[in-house]
Amino acid sequence: MAALVLSTSAYSVISIGGRSVSSAGVTVASCNLQKFAASSSITSRPGGSTVRVVMLSHVFPTCQWSSATRYQFLTAQSQPIGNAVVYPSAQRTNVNVTFQVVQNISTTEGVLCTSKVARYLAVIGPRSRRVVRLASTIGVCVGGTTKWTTVDSLSFPVADKCASKLLRLGIGQPEGAAGTIYYPLVFTNIGSVACTISGIPRVQPSTGTSSNTTHVPVGPKAALRDFSASGYGQEIRLAPRAQASAAYGVAQSANYPKSRCGPANFTGVTVQVAGIGQWWTPLKSSTCTKVVSTFVSGVVPTTTGAPPL
Repeated sequence: MAALVLSTSAYSVISIGGRSVSSAGVTVASCNLQKFAASSSITSRPGGSTVRVVMLSHVFPTCQWSSATRYQFLTAQSQPIGNAVVYPSAQRTNVNVTFQVVQNISTTEGVLCTSKVARYLAVIGPRSRRVVRLASTIGVCVGGTTKWTTVDSLSFPVADKCASKLLRLGIGQPEGAAGTIYYPLVFTNIGSVACTISGIPRVQPSTGTSSNTTHVPVGPKAALRDFSASGYGQEIRLAPRAQASAAYGVAQSANYPKSRCGPANFTGVTVQVAGIGQWWTPLKSSTCTKVVSTFVSGVVPTTTGAPPL
């Protein structure tokens, strides 16, 4: 299992299975369309059809959707129909992790032109492509060019923020490294619709036996550390039952002189996510009361607290 290693250098570094990455100075890469899930729906209209393509990103932490992305209808034998068309935009857009890209493409048929039957749509980026099976076959008017096919709109829909009652907080499998134990704070969407979570949780060690009892703080709140390569918790879209997590690090009290640390036990943590809500969950460990000895990172779309490989 991957171990989390916090660096004390000026850059935030995490080691995952021997691979180290830094969140400082990361260049946003072009979207790899092969890593997108895709679906389509078709709406008939007078004189043609409109294809709505929905692509769901699985790239982390983000990728750049190219303005030069093209769209090519294909036959059932994957043969191109006419020429590829492109959305007329000079803008490149960053796609947040697990967010949707929605593209509407209109075709014309039933006029004086050459018509062919399309079964697929190829989405073609600068370095990758994704072939989407259409919800049904449609007629595409060619006429020597694809001037009767137009790319209508491009959007990046964002779900609403998760409501606290629709998120369940739990503790994942802990990992130890360099005198620190890392506990994944795992958030699960228990609602029926997608929602978003982002940022670095605020975590306070405390005493108590259940979420209904009074919790007394033990020591300082966890320091906010960007050691997850997540860009301080980029916004993540959680489908129903999907999960995200943040790494909560507890340095062993023995790492500090006893007089400087003032060690004390805690039985749980209060976790707050800005703009969403607050939870308490059981977690037994020890922390310093005189100095900060716990740390927490931004949310990532895994259950380990570490970003996906």
